Amino acid sequence: MNRVEYPATLQLRNGGDGRTLEGQLLPWGVEARVLDRGRLVVETFQRGALAGTDPARIPLTAKHPRDNQELPIGVTVELEERADAAWGAWRVSKTALGDEVLELARDGVPLGLSVGFAEVAGGSRWSADRRRVTHTRAALDHVAVVRVGAYAGAGVIGVRAGGGSGSSGVPLATLARMRR
Repeated sequence: MNRVEYPATLQLRNGGDGRTLEGQLLPWGVEARVLDRGRLVVETFQRGALAGTDPARIPLTAKHPRDNQELPIGVTVELEERADAAWGAWRVSKTALGDEVLELARDGVPLGLSVGFAEVAGGSRWSADRRRVTHTRAALDHVAVVRVGAYAGAGVIGVRAGGGSGSSGVPLATLARMRR
């Protein structure tokens, strides 16, 4: 299982129950230095790498699961490919850990997103020296909320009201800025 982490931008939004996080999940063509099987590699994702992913099958976790015993804190409710990145929305369950993550977001604590994924056959282009990889297809396993991410330009942008698609409400405060 591979992990990719991102810095976050958070905004609070009016209305509803405020239990949906939304934001940029995976920026296309942005390089990140990540550990892969114990070695440092430069990794990028190409637009379309997550095509065909069923959002309802992708849990939101408060940390990367070490085994199948760790429970999620929510579920992905939307995945959308845009020109710049894959964007998503996650419904956070009313659990102790889910409430903690939402409270941290509301308090302006800088948070990141991290993608757990598996390589798929023919979906990764490695350099001859295996120090660079571009993922053209990947099997998304989970999305984790983390303290610091690896990729610039991605992360949670808001706590959204209710369940529908698209942003709703007016941003009340920008809690953290995207940064590299």
